[in-house]
Amino acid sequence: YLGKEIDGQPIKKVFTNKIQVQSVKQSLDVLAIDKIAEHLGNKDLENPYILSLIYSQLLENKSINKLESWMKYTEIPYLLGFDKVSVKNLYESLSEVDETDFEKVNNKMFSIFNKYEDISKATIIDVTDTYFAGSKINIKKRKGKDNQVSKLTQIGLAVSFKNGFPIFHKQYHGNLSGMDIYKDMSFELKNKGISSMIMDRGMLSKENIEMALELKFKIIAGLRKNSSLVKEFIEPINRDDIYSAKCRVPLRKTTVFIKEFDYMKGKLIVVYNPALEVVKKEINFQKELESDKDVGYSLIYHNTEYSSEEVVRKYYDKDMIERAFKQLKGVLSLRPIRVWLSNHVTGHIKICYLAYAILSLMNYKLKHLDISAVEALESLRYGYKVTLKDLTSNHEWSTHVPLEPKQKKILKKLGVMPKN
Repeated sequence: YLGKEIDGQPIKKVFTNKIQVQSVKQSLDVLAIDKIAEHLGNKDLENPYILSLIYSQLLENKSINKLESWMKYTEIPYLLGFDKVSVKNLYESLSEVDETDFEKVNNKMFSIFNKYEDISKATIIDVTDTYFAGSKINIKKRKGKDNQVSKLTQIGLAVSFKNGFPIFHKQYHGNLSGMDIYKDMSFELKNKGISSMIMDRGMLSKENIEMALELKFKIIAGLRKNSSLVKEFIEPINRDDIYSAKCRVPLRKTTVFIKEFDYMKGKLIVVYNPALEVVKKEINFQKELESDKDVGYSLIYHNTEYSSEEVVRKYYDKDMIERAFKQLKGVLSLRPIRVWLSNHVTGHIKICYLAYAILSLMNYKLKHLDISAVEALESLRYGYKVTLKDLTSNHEWSTHVPLEPKQKKILKKLGVMPKN
């Protein structure tokens, strides 16, 4: 027999042949997500099924109509306080995300993220697109960034520079240009008290620089080359002059050479990348094309107090936004959107955004363990909670499978287990 304490009372005899397994449920990864969601204020969402979709988005890459059978073998229903999971409830809650006071939840997350990082110092903005198959949405098909022709919606995303915390996202029509999206996003940033941003080329134009100066924004941005800029700033450069030690800027993955000019109340930095020039020229040779004189050159505009070298480093270190989009499109299954109605598409994007917020804070909390949030959730995936019953006394008790040292460290960092 086994000695066992149940509800604080010692049970002296529990015969092993009288023990029945009542349930085995996926637990530790759910507890980790629930703790972070609670900290971020996500549990202020009134509909628990919306939260269940956020949790599922992080844990299981399944379509909604397959979540019902999976979710009942997890602790999600118990933690969120509902008994039954149904496909109908999940679809209805997906449409309700759009109607929920999402801005209130996002503002609460923003205030919490601001405690971990001064977001006003630098914000990165960018745009990505994703496609969907909904026949009931009247949007023309167009070619996306991956050259696939389909119905597209665009998502503008703003994240903090240091930790990639999400600040806000906005959904745009698939045919809207990046320059127009920038205008809209800049007003959103201004309303949040942020006046410093870093962005990729494709969002900036001469008109947008003038607008940024008027709004007193400090910006670092890639600028698309055009014939006028090439003729005025790139063609007069002597290759031997720029390709020298005094112009050299070592980066994490490459080395570039720079030269700066006064431009529109700021500076225009011409960046020469010899490695990129070799690659692009080789491509042109293979295609039997003549290489342009500006191959290997790119442009960065800024109006900050930083030196040109610091600006270039900050610009090329902005891969935080690329990692954010990579997680949105990969781990969170933003591409493709497997729903059909307009409010379902919008709801799905919001679910992915809130799931990414949880992921970003988990990454921050686990930084010192050198474990990513995705790796942590994978490690906790098999942390099952087993409910047992003594058929003689009808007593039930639950226990988790024995924890590995790595799992204990993760749970302590996330606040699921006490640190001592």
